[in-house]
Amino acid sequence: AAKWLLMGKFTPAKYPLWSAFVWRNELYDSFVGVLAEAWFVPGAIGTPTLTWWLRSLGARIGRGVWCETHWLPEPDLIELGAGSTVNRGCVLQTHLFHDRVLRLDRVRVDQHATLGAHGIALPGSSIGRGTSVGAGSLVMAAETVPANTRWHGNPIAPQLGADR
Repeated sequence: AAKWLLMGKFTPAKYPLWSAFVWRNELYDSFVGVLAEAWFVPGAIGTPTLTWWLRSLGARIGRGVWCETHWLPEPDLIELGAGSTVNRGCVLQTHLFHDRVLRLDRVRVDQHATLGAHGIALPGSSIGRGTSVGAGSLVMAAETVPANTRWHGNPIAPQLGADR
């Protein structure tokens, strides 16, 4: 309820650091962090219950998704295609501050794609259909990872020996 009352629906946009939007977003994030993440999320990780909750916050999550993380800061900007996998500890980072400006953008994980454990996808990034991004990897802002490829590293690079 706090998300919908304080923020409504998130859309790609830019906001000055000292704006009412940023303060409301911080308040919403506190509700999620102090209440939901502490009391509800630990028991829901890796279950359909987590997926239902994330959908109620606005995330677009396809059928058969394995989502083992709750770090979707602005859930309306997240799209997880059918059969995709987002492993434990991943962050689908939909915002960044640069030069005192908050920039929001979408993050997309296409059908049957995988983001390895503790991986990070930055705003504007997309991971193509059937692609695998290894554990602890960083998909840079606005980066498009091609379909049916394998990547790893920080920042990501094609996995040696993998078909491209």
